[in-house]
Amino acid sequence: MKDKKKSQLTIGVLLIIVAALLNSISQLIWKFAADGDKNVILLYVLGFLASGLGMVVMMVAFRFGDVSILQPMMSLGFASSIVFGSLFLNEPVTGKKIIGIIVIIIGSIILGTQGEEGK
Repeated sequence: MKDKKKSQLTIGVLLIIVAALLNSISQLIWKFAADGDKNVILLYVLGFLASGLGMVVMMVAFRFGDVSILQPMMSLGFASSIVFGSLFLNEPVTGKKIIGIIVIIIGSIILGTQGEEGK
């Protein structure tokens, strides 16, 4: 039974990571639209689709683990936004941003291992 809970939590964590990435991608798409790309309407629609899919994936993830563990992991989207901003928008990655990414990742690892310990 304990192995089943652990594997379910692993699925939940993976789904939350996908949801966070989809959310981050949707915001990147909206940024392109806001900057006046010629396909503004298409970009806004794609952004809403990515965001909506991310929400659905997040809701499915909640079936596999506690919301108190999985929901805070959505903050991984903040970390991916920094990476995407640097890669696609030429935004600078400062020391404070790197420290923030490290704290987010450590926090997510702590939450994930806490969930594996059980109740």
